[in-house]
Amino acid sequence: MKLELRNLTKTYGPLTVLDRVSLSLEEVHSLVFIGPSGGGKTTLLRLIAGLETPDDGEIIINDHPVEFGSEETLREYRKRIGMVFQAYNLFPHLTALENITLPLVKVHGYAPERAREEALILLERFHLADQAVKKPAQLSGGQKQRIAICRAVAIRPEFLLLDEPTSALDPEYTSEVLDLIGELRSEGMRLILVTHEMGFARQAADYLLFVGDGGIISQGRPEILFGKTGDERVSRFLNKVLKYN
Repeated sequence: MKLELRNLTKTYGPLTVLDRVSLSLEEVHSLVFIGPSGGGKTTLLRLIAGLETPDDGEIIINDHPVEFGSEETLREYRKRIGMVFQAYNLFPHLTALENITLPLVKVHGYAPERAREEALILLERFHLADQAVKKPAQLSGGQKQRIAICRAVAIRPEFLLLDEPTSALDPEYTSEVLDLIGELRSEGMRLILVTHEMGFARQAADYLLFVGDGGIISQGRPEILFGKTGDERVSRFLNKVLKYN
């Protein structure tokens, strides 16, 4: 996956979250954003997902610019990528199976029977087949997040975006979800991930971006970024979050 950012800027009222951010990555399989809360990680991810519009600048993925000026083009772009949020975003009145099949039928034009077959294959593959007829209220946090990942993967996306997918989970369920993401990565799924799980970030990332203070403070392979980066802000953050790990 190629990713280029050119002078990307995003503000919310008087607050500048991203300030003329530029980046050029020629080939990355698993890209992970880390950094302090409020530093711009989720905003950057949502811009890449086409869920937010930049105030200025460009995003170019695999040599194709994201066209923010055309709602129709933007909708087509969003249909090609998978997105997993912190809070699952499952439809509470639908079963796990229906949560996966609905986007396939309504957005991607699958016949209902084919959508059901695809969803059942994924549920079986990720050890969730016995949860197929349960509604979200009957599922654990880990099960709900894994269903959300199944839904995102079902469309066979060009790449998968995950925004703090374990932030609302207990440690036991966190492990379930991280194992699933690691499995997808090992199978070749291209990932862009925001996480506060530093151990997982170090293990899962081909390349890391440390995002904060309106921009990309540091970047590099995990062994570089978790070593001596030369930036005091990065070292201070990592020393704090890794203190008890």
